[in-house]
Amino acid sequence: MSYISKIVEMKNLKNMNWIFFERRFVSLVSFLAIVLVIVAFFTLPDQFTFRAFNSLSGEQYINETYMRDDGERIIEPVKETKREDRQQTTWQEVNEIVEKYNSSKINHSNEYNGTDNSHATETMQQELQKTEEIQEKKPEFDPPTNNETSIKNATDVPQVEGSKNVIEQTPPKPICDNSNWRYEACDITGDARTFGIFSTVFYVPPPQTINQDTQNWTFGPQSRRAVQAKNVTVKSLFSSLESPPCSIKNNIPAIVFALGCLTGNLWHDFSDVLIPLFINSRAFDGEVQFLITDMHIWFLQKYHLVFKKLSRYEIINFDMDSEVRCYPRVMVGLQSHKDLSIDPERTPNGYNLFDFKMFIRDAFALPQSFDIPFKLNTNPDRKPRVMLVLRNRNRRFMNGPEIVQAVQNSGFEVLPVEPTRDMNITEFSRVVDSCDVLMGAHGAALTNIMFLRTNALMIQIVPYGKMEGDADNFYSKPAAEMKLRHLEYSISAEETTLLEKYGWDNPVISDPDSIHKQGWQAGMRYYWIEQDIKLNLTRFAPVLVKAQQLLRE
Repeated sequence: MSYISKIVEMKNLKNMNWIFFERRFVSLVSFLAIVLVIVAFFTLPDQFTFRAFNSLSGEQYINETYMRDDGERIIEPVKETKREDRQQTTWQEVNEIVEKYNSSKINHSNEYNGTDNSHATETMQQELQKTEEIQEKKPEFDPPTNNETSIKNATDVPQVEGSKNVIEQTPPKPICDNSNWRYEACDITGDARTFGIFSTVFYVPPPQTINQDTQNWTFGPQSRRAVQAKNVTVKSLFSSLESPPCSIKNNIPAIVFALGCLTGNLWHDFSDVLIPLFINSRAFDGEVQFLITDMHIWFLQKYHLVFKKLSRYEIINFDMDSEVRCYPRVMVGLQSHKDLSIDPERTPNGYNLFDFKMFIRDAFALPQSFDIPFKLNTNPDRKPRVMLVLRNRNRRFMNGPEIVQAVQNSGFEVLPVEPTRDMNITEFSRVVDSCDVLMGAHGAALTNIMFLRTNALMIQIVPYGKMEGDADNFYSKPAAEMKLRHLEYSISAEETTLLEKYGWDNPVISDPDSIHKQGWQAGMRYYWIEQDIKLNLTRFAPVLVKAQQLLRE
């Protein structure tokens, strides 16, 4: 019995050793398999790795967000598409990717491409000088709305029956508009990827498709194409196999645009940046991200309330961004319509300049009142308040104290101000809001009419030299669109300091048209820069009388 027991015990021990060995073997194989997977993950090309994740999971990646203390949603990377080592992208890796895309199969077919920046070398003066001529010769371009496209149909690729791996052809994208004399812009829908440090935006065709009409567009992404800005290139790739892997994936659209150039002048801040940005982004109701090239921190600080109102997301410095950001839609450049104005027929939801003004008032927390402070004040002794803008460089009022006294004698309360570029615009907007009238010589400071209430009045003093056209287009027409009242007073030759300097016989005084025919620079030199104003208060008095009548209607 004991012998049999020993035999059984030996068999059990042998089985236990075998089981132990089998388990050791399985563990070793499992360990080697894990090592091979890890090695493959870090050695296979990124494109293969990224596609393997897609094919295995089959999930639609949705961007994760978290809430800051200040309530702003900040875009966070999707874990499946961001390797840990991509948090600090090496220059070697970046250069390899860029070299790959620079050797694309088809060169730029657009006339504004490569290193030829001649389309952006015109000065602001040259562009404004020929504006009227271009408008007469070239019809206004009507860009497609969000529900329309201008994509031509691609030739159908014959398919083999029974085959599931047929490569299809996709229509060429993105939709780029370089026909408008004011701006250049691209609208990329589908799979759009930005690579900021190399100023490039990619359109990636869907998987299993090819884009035979690959194109590149290179231009300055701002609202005034004749003013030079840092270029951004839009590349339409041949297939998705050429695309850089996403390091951050988002489920909101993005807008890439440039600051710089003309910013710093209040009129250009609004006309060339804030209004075009409103046109392009307001319809997203804050669900859009801004990627800015030529970024100026001071500009973002000055107008932070406007940017915060247009976008709930972090602003990206495009020039310093080493991430490959993926979006369902990217708009490159800012569409604009006209100077300090909006064409409601070309905007989503029919936005107009009055809507923009009310948006600005909301952003700066100004009262949404539809009448002037003078009408709302029940004090019988209350006088209409006039903000008198005093310029400090050119087109100055040489008899400022006398003008203040004359306005006061006409039944107004006068608030003389001398705005500066570094003023706190949030505080200053509240001062403008408290006024019934904004009065000043033609110039950028009149842009503060944006902060006037509905039915308030602008009095524009038009300098000598046939400047009525500019005065009308830059300020009077926009004022009317914002439901403001406006008066213009054109000074005579006796009221300009140019008369004393040049005399009656000089064409500067006797024939302003001949000066303007010499080019925009000549007109700017004499009538914008060299001229100051000595207002004839007797001749100007009827304007003040008319102003009182308009405010009391």
